[in-house]
Parts: sequence; structure tokens; C-alpha cells
Amino acid sequence: MQSDFSWMVPIEMMLGSLSHGEIQACSISNIPDELREENEDAYKPKHISIGPLHRGATRHLQLMEEPKRHYMLEFLERQGTEPEQNRNPEIRLRECGFDILKLDRLICSSYGGSNNMIVDEIEFHEIAQIMIVDGCFLLELLIRLGGYMENQSITSYKSDRILKTEEKVLSVLNDIAMLENQIPFIVLKKLYRKVFPDGSEIKDDHRVANVVRKAFGYPMTSSSGGAHILHLMHLSTVEQNQQHEGKKARLELLCCATKLRASGVTIRAKLNSSNQNQHKLVDMFDFGISFSDSGELEIPPLHVKETTEWKKGVIVNELKKSSDDLLLLFRTISNGAEHMDMSYSEICERLNVYDYKGMKVNKVLQKLHIQTWHQCRYIFEIVVYYARNWYNILICDQIPTVWKFIRIMEAVILLVLTIMQTYYSSRSG
Repeated sequence: MQSDFSWMVPIEMMLGSLSHGEIQACSISNIPDELREENEDAYKPKHISIGPLHRGATRHLQLMEEPKRHYMLEFLERQGTEPEQNRNPEIRLRECGFDILKLDRLICSSYGGSNNMIVDEIEFHEIAQIMIVDGCFLLELLIRLGGYMENQSITSYKSDRILKTEEKVLSVLNDIAMLENQIPFIVLKKLYRKVFPDGSEIKDDHRVANVVRKAFGYPMTSSSGGAHILHLMHLSTVEQNQQHEGKKARLELLCCATKLRASGVTIRAKLNSSNQNQHKLVDMFDFGISFSDSGELEIPPLHVKETTEWKKGVIVNELKKSSDDLLLLFRTISNGAEHMDMSYSEICERLNVYDYKGMKVNKVLQKLHIQTWHQCRYIFEIVVYYARNWYNILICDQIPTVWKFIRIMEAVILLVLTIMQTYYSSRSG
């Protein structure tokens, strides 16, 4: 009897991706529930769906399929650097389809977790169509975004369906940077090489990676990319010497900013940060945090923009968000993280022990009033919190009407007068 080994296909996909080098198995996975439960809508694309996971999920995403096809056609019609590279779009489209079909198992292995079930339910010819349409659309969009960022103006994009307003651009940037809204980076490289052929090996071709970097305002390098666009953005944000993937931080910071100041640490915004000259739509943070032996902690400014969900100029509140909104942001920003990155373990260790290193008398006296104020303010906040709760309970449950409130106040005044009368009567007797 002939055995059916179709159940082995997912395992073969995973093994094939391990030896490929351009693919990371399960790199496009679902957002963890710990993150999603805070705000589920924040992890769903609102304007553009990329890949099979959110395709056609809402009517607005369905309506954007037509602009995507227009972008795809314009990408396939782009002129190469050499005359012999310029073939008509139909020929290029067939060549793209032929190459993408050969990546079937590698593409499917990129989608991990419950996404495998979604991909398995779709014929790969349909998956290939999604890869071609969305891949060509992304490449055309990224090329246009690069020019958009350079021009610093939207006047030449008024007729563009996506780049006509900054609000639209911002929404699209948010969508294509979502984890569940990705396609494998090798798909983009394959499609790009059909329009702009290159004699180099695909693993050494960094042209698409630099198209992405230019569109998002990152510096150009010779690195060939990552598993997908979001992964490349991470690699472009964190310097190579700061990446310690898979390693757990030895230490975490034990003190808040106020206690650090009380210990003599001076916190200031880092000057000459690269963020100062970036496009206002670019949301990039310089991770170059440093702590000197003299007790100066320099932190690059974090610009709170529409894409991000203030301490000595370190936090630049461009949207004028309230203190409560910023507090909520930093309380929830690390939810779902399995462990802290160890890039700043050394700085955390030095900050944790700085208080115990031969502090001068003036620093000891200086920190005394800061710590006292910090503790008093903390106690005051607790008292105010419980007082407000008790007041709300009293008003809502015990005093539903004005007349009942007046009667209670009369009773309280009468009780106070009775106690005072009893006190003075006992003293006079």
C-alpha cells in the first residue's frame, strides 16, 4: 500500500528554510495575546493589507486592492538601467510568477503559529498571486516614499492615491510596519531583480534593503536585509554591536528617574542626535544611551508622534499628550516582552551601584530633600487616590440626591456639636 506523506510537508518546509539563509521560519507570526489584549485594533491594518493574513478583512482593505494593482503595473513598467533590461510588463509578470512559484515551501514556512493553518487553506497559486501583487505594490510604494521623504513636500503627489496627504502616508507607514502585515523579504528581492537585473548573488544584493531604508529614513548600508521589512527596520535601528539576540539581560535598572537624580545622577537629552534632522513622518529612535563616570546619563530624545503610543527634554511631546497618556504609554510599552534586552546591562549595573560609590557630602545633602519630597509625593498620591474613590462611592451609592446630602450634613454637624457640648460639659463639671 502506498503511503501518503503529505503530513510531512510542514516539517520539510521548516527544514528547507533553515538551510536557505534568506528565509527565517515562522518569522511572520501572530501578535502575542499579552500585547493584543491591550488594544486589539492597534495590530490590525486600517488602509493596506500585505500578505494573506488580513487580506480582504474589511471593506476598506478590499477597496484598496485596485490602487495596489495600479502600483504593481507601474512598477513592472519601470525602465531598467540598461536597454536590454526593458521588457514589457506582461513578460516581466510571467517571469515573476515563475520565480515566486519556485519559492512555495520557503514562503509558507515564513508564516508560523496559527498562520500555518491560514496559509494551508489557500492554494499556493493564490498565495503566489498575493506575493506578486503585494510585493510589486510595496516596491513601487517604497520607491515613491524615498522621493517623498527627499522632497519634503506633497505638492507633486496630489494625484497619488496614497501619498496625497500626510495623514494617508502616516497610516500606510503604520500598516506596512505591522508584524502580521508582512511578506518574506526574499519575495521583494526576487521581484526587484526582474525589473532591475543584477549580476550579483541574491544574498549579496542590498538594493531592496536600501530602498526600504531610504523610505523610512534609515542610513544606507551594505547589509542585504532581514526576514521582512519590520525585521529590517529593527536591524537598521539597533546597531550591530548592540544586538544580543537570544540572550537575557543580567541586570535591570532598579531605580526610577527621581531616585537616580537623588543619587547625584544628571539626566539630560543627548545633543546632536540624528533624530533632529529626520523627516517629521519618520519615527526612529537613536539607542545611543551613555553614562559617564561623572554621573551624567545622556538619553537621545524620544519624539512622541502619531505613530508612538517628558523628563529633562528627553521626551519631546510633539502631540501635546497629557501626562496620564504618557504615563500609560510607558506602563504598557513592555507588556508581552519575554525578557529585557541585554544591550544596556552594563549601564544598568553602573547606575544601580552609583549610589554606593563614595558620594560627596554635598551630594548626600542634595539627595536628602529630593528623596523626602519623592516619598511625600508618593504618599500624597495614595491618599488622594483612595479619597477620590471613597468620595465617588459615597456620592454614587450613599448620597444619590441633594436632599439626602443636606440631611447627612445636618446629622454630621449635629454630631460634632453634641461631641463639643459633651466635652465642655465634662470640663466644667
